Amino acid sequence: MINRRQFLTGSTAGIALVVAGCSGPAQVPTAPVTPGETAAVPDHRHQVRAATPAGDLVLPAGDALAVSRSLLGAATLVVVVPADAAAAASPEATPTATPSPSPSPTPSPAATTADTTATPGASATPAPTAASPEAGAGVARELGVPLLVEGPELAAELDRLQTRTVISYVPDLSVGERTVVPGPASAAELDLEDLPVVTAEPAGVLALAWGDLSTPELVTLAAAGIAEPTALIAPHPGADGASTAAVRDHTGPVVAFGDGFGTDAQFSGQVAVTRTAAEFPGGGVAPFPARRMIALYGHPETPALGMMGEQPPAQAVERLNRLVAEYRELLPDDNVMGAFEIIGTVASAAAGEQGDYSYRTPIATLLPWVEAAEANDLYVVLDLQPGRTDFLTQAKEYSELLLHPHVGLALDPEWRLKPDQRHLRQVGQVGVDEINEVTAWLADFIAENQLPPKVLTLHQFQTRMIVDRERLDVSRPEVQHLMHVDGQGGQAAKQSTWQVLQRDLPAHTVLGWKNFEDEDVPMLTPAQTVAQVHPTPHFISYQ
Repeated sequence: MINRRQFLTGSTAGIALVVAGCSGPAQVPTAPVTPGETAAVPDHRHQVRAATPAGDLVLPAGDALAVSRSLLGAATLVVVVPADAAAAASPEATPTATPSPSPSPTPSPAATTADTTATPGASATPAPTAASPEAGAGVARELGVPLLVEGPELAAELDRLQTRTVISYVPDLSVGERTVVPGPASAAELDLEDLPVVTAEPAGVLALAWGDLSTPELVTLAAAGIAEPTALIAPHPGADGASTAAVRDHTGPVVAFGDGFGTDAQFSGQVAVTRTAAEFPGGGVAPFPARRMIALYGHPETPALGMMGEQPPAQAVERLNRLVAEYRELLPDDNVMGAFEIIGTVASAAAGEQGDYSYRTPIATLLPWVEAAEANDLYVVLDLQPGRTDFLTQAKEYSELLLHPHVGLALDPEWRLKPDQRHLRQVGQVGVDEINEVTAWLADFIAENQLPPKVLTLHQFQTRMIVDRERLDVSRPEVQHLMHVDGQGGQAAKQSTWQVLQRDLPAHTVLGWKNFEDEDVPMLTPAQTVAQVHPTPHFISYQ
């Protein structure tokens, strides 16, 4: 058994050890500090002090030191494990809608070794052997202290935390003049039963996670008094109704773990939007992936370009709602809503006034459709067929409509011409850099106008249509990319295209499918679409 005297080696005789998180009579809680501040820590006892960040943060997944630097002001006692042991104890860090593993209930110091050495969250894992590195997680959680990982940045973080004592599961760990105690198999071996307690005051932080956190991260978060992160279904604070409610119920800083959230400033902007924007049907302020959309496609002025032009707005809403109702019966566990995909700029056989072979539909013509959609909880996608001009130029011309929170964009490379090309003589194409320019502009537009995320649809039915698609910029949380596979013809050919275009799909990108009323052989019914198109698309349109 490791006694108190071993902990106090090198300290003043008679000093008592106080460890945050142990059972016993409580003392006055210590207040959190701002990260970077030097917390005054009494030299006669051990303490953990939380730090409240000045604003919303994005932290990389798998980095317990980043958690410590951002959310702890001081920790005079820590547990250190080897990097390979931390990786072995960590859940697989893949994006998932499943919540992160729940921490085990904190056992009492008198608990048996078998009860206290299991890795938190691993319910079926056998108890590790005495003093194995995996025991460190259980000991750190019992004591309420950080669980840090050996590495080149550890010494600097121990200096910042004013760490005096290290419980080490790393052989021959070098941490300067600090007291190093060999890691026990259980906190029960530390003989802390009669010691008083100081509990760190929580930092007032809401944690969100896109993907699972490692065990050191979870234990270090608990040491800062922060509840286990809310699991997200996508890298956005308003991804669904549950995360939106959590953000709206919390008034302090929000910390996100994982990639896809953008910079701290971009994430903070989306947190603010999540607290104020109207939610979509089914909850959440982000269009995807919490819902599926069923859309009518076409141009308001002619039925020749699709179903949108076959009736005025009110009747189009009724027609769409009937279609949506069919899909809701087929997908009872999903949030299904309707959408209009409206061709805003139309590929033209004539050069037109601007000489670019693209007709620009007046905003006054499109506005009644946008307003009808808004009044009936429908989404709107404005499709661009730019001819010889570029997508960004045309996107900017519809800024007035993009100010509506429920209006997104679609880029149709089939109708993107080179300077010497004409429509219907070849299938057009676009380089990914041009798409990335639209993404960057649209993301900045959304941020500047404090709007919720928008859909940016990319139409594609040949791999050549988008050059270097693997370089698609998906780093901006304000924009959600939808890859819309819109080929027509026989179902075997369509299925082949569907499978090919899913390969190497950029991260955070959802899929769309189009049913052509006159060109498909045959056109799938809603039931056939759900049964035969896998994975089930997030966007299904009808032309």
